[in-house]
Amino acid sequence: MTQTTNTYLLLRAFAQELARCGMRAACTSPGSRSAPLVLTLANEPELRCYSHVDERCSGFFALGLAKASGLPVAVTCTSGTAAAQLLAPAIEAREARVPLLLLTADRPAELRDNGAGQAIDQIKLYGSAAKWFFEVELPPADDSGLRWMRTLACRAYATALEGRPGAVHLNFPLREPLVSDRELPRDDTARPDGSPYVLRHPTRPASPGGAEPGAPLARLKERLRGARRGVIVAGRHERSDGLGEAAAELALKAGWPLLGDPLSGARRGAGAIAHYDAFLRDTVQAGHMVPDVILRVGDLPVSKPLREWLAGMPQVPQIAIDPEGAWQDPSSTVCESIALDPVDVIRTLLSAGPAPAEDEWLGAWRSADERAAEAIGAVLSASGLSEPRLAEELGVLLPSEATLFVASSMPVRDIETFWPARADPPRVLCNRGANGIDGTVSSAFGAAAAGQGPVVLLIGDVALAHDIGGLLAAGRLGLKLTIVLVQNDGGGIFDFLPVSRAEMGRRQDVYTRHVSTPTGLDFAAAAGLYGLRHELVSELTAFRSALEGAIAADGSEIIEVRTVRAENVALHRRIWDSVAVALSSPGGAAGPRA
Repeated sequence: MTQTTNTYLLLRAFAQELARCGMRAACTSPGSRSAPLVLTLANEPELRCYSHVDERCSGFFALGLAKASGLPVAVTCTSGTAAAQLLAPAIEAREARVPLLLLTADRPAELRDNGAGQAIDQIKLYGSAAKWFFEVELPPADDSGLRWMRTLACRAYATALEGRPGAVHLNFPLREPLVSDRELPRDDTARPDGSPYVLRHPTRPASPGGAEPGAPLARLKERLRGARRGVIVAGRHERSDGLGEAAAELALKAGWPLLGDPLSGARRGAGAIAHYDAFLRDTVQAGHMVPDVILRVGDLPVSKPLREWLAGMPQVPQIAIDPEGAWQDPSSTVCESIALDPVDVIRTLLSAGPAPAEDEWLGAWRSADERAAEAIGAVLSASGLSEPRLAEELGVLLPSEATLFVASSMPVRDIETFWPARADPPRVLCNRGANGIDGTVSSAFGAAAAGQGPVVLLIGDVALAHDIGGLLAAGRLGLKLTIVLVQNDGGGIFDFLPVSRAEMGRRQDVYTRHVSTPTGLDFAAAAGLYGLRHELVSELTAFRSALEGAIAADGSEIIEVRTVRAENVALHRRIWDSVAVALSSPGGAAGPRA
């Protein structure tokens, strides 16, 4: 058997086992050293392979697809700096707890550290961003070696998924020749019934301290039994496991307000409070809304006022349901962390029958929410098509089967503030693990590849320019994405920060050139270059029509909305001022009676 046949036999067994474990997709990019990996994955009949010309786009596409599907996605690339391009996706996968398999080709030992081309140190290249690293020295492709390869694939797949999901990095040193036209011999080492070679049964998350699951649940029930002013805080949870619906049901039955980040899927039901980000900015109002217990699920929400409100109550018991050890507690106010499945915990609480809340408790939150909504609506209705209005409109117009992918920075903050509560909200995804703008377009196309309804991307001009190459996926992969582009000629979020007003930044316009960084790009030309339709809209009715048409049409489109950064800052401040006035006016919202 030749060395090349040996390599392809082992890799065929590896790819087959990934598919048997449940993997359905892989992403490739061009290269020579990675040819055995690319050709093997592309020829595995149970995998759909997505071809990318840019490794970073490939990694973020895989990330978006894994987010939307809930299944690990493999990413393979050639050696050298190509492999380094996967660091950012690996970091986001770790922080956002998304399962990925990073399969990097490498030079063999005899071509390392001696001047050979395209050879860098790839050992543990992603550091702590990878939850497991393994150097795959290929053994002889006899029955023993093939069984080992199958076991490795099963282990890698399970490791990416279980516990705290994340990226697994397998590094494959490959020797030339890298291709062969010989027919591969038969391999009888696979399980004859089509099951994975190693069928992994993940254990349920253990409770803190190794106690039985009943112990923390009993303590939680005891804490909640005497609670009359409870609050549920639901942060980012992008999996389709019913947590949003369960949280809404618990809030309704307990009479508790539900503060649900749109990324949680929990901004729904009669207990949902949609505008907490607006009215918790008012310190007087926030001071009235002091609970006696807070139940937290998912990540910490995006809203800074909500985070500050949580941080300002160290005396209030805050209990986190945290099955994956994410430790979302920068203010150190969580008093108990329960490593159990949050849906199971909530179902247990529902079956036990939560104690009724204080009569005026939920009503006070609803009153504040309604007054904030009225104040926001009055300002927005007089302001035309704006960035906050876009966020609000998307929350109303998108069908329940749609997915909204949101860029970090300003778009995700506007979604948290202005996204309404509704009975059947669309899914909302965002790369908020590490909060970067890297690869946003590619991740949105990855979510579109999951095929779970129309996907709309809300993104600013800087983030779109950062990942402009991701638009290649529209034509090369035949994917449909509707892009709502906020074109405000720079990084709009920085205008809200002190750096925009600093004297050092104002001198010689340093702030504009080095911080807000307007690109001056013509996105109509960019759309044409990558084969997308483009529509520029300036009025609300035109936006509604364009969005409806883009979702219904075939192919991808950019709907561009131009705004002015300074006007956007002024609009947000008018909104906050209007909310504060509404809350302080006679009959304005206040807390429940003591």
